[in-house]
Amino acid sequence: KVGKESAAAKLAAATPSNDFSIQEDKPYAELWMGTHPSLPSKDVETQRTLLDLVQDNQALMSTEITEKYGGKLPFLFKVLSIRKALSIQAHPDKKLAEKLHSKDPKNYPGIRSPDR
Repeated sequence: KVGKESAAAKLAAATPSNDFSIQEDKPYAELWMGTHPSLPSKDVETQRTLLDLVQDNQALMSTEITEKYGGKLPFLFKVLSIRKALSIQAHPDKKLAEKLHSKDPKNYPGIRSPDR
């Protein structure tokens, strides 16, 4: 989506930064979010960090994940702000990628393939 219509742009603007401002004519399609202390993602309305929100709402993660990672979010996630539906993207691990490539190299090109 474009300018302030984009959820990705609004979320980026809510995170303190010296060099980001929403440009009304520019499209903003995605935003990676996480809990890294150097630039944590924040709730747009409350300005609370994502880590604070997760730690105060342990039901957002399973007990196993909470215990294994000490109450921290163990991954990044991407927010998409788009005008029309997209296909779902999944990234296989190396073993599965090799298997998929060997069976269907046209649709699963290798990392060094010119089709990539």
